[in-house]
Amino acid sequence: MLPKLNLELTVEQQFMLQVYQKQIANLSPEDCCKMLLETITQNMMKDNAIKTLLRVDGR
Repeated sequence: MLPKLNLELTVEQQFMLQVYQKQIANLSPEDCCKMLLETITQNMMKDNAIKTLLRVDGR
């Protein structure tokens, strides 16, 4: 049986999210778009790494 996933943000993550929100408020729309694309790219890379690890572990 798989363990229950905790999808809630930790207190540290909540704090960092607030810091990011304040930083973004001072960025231009162009810089926000660049940051968003970089974040999406890193998230996709993380997904690929997790999928690779699951495939290796599942063999």
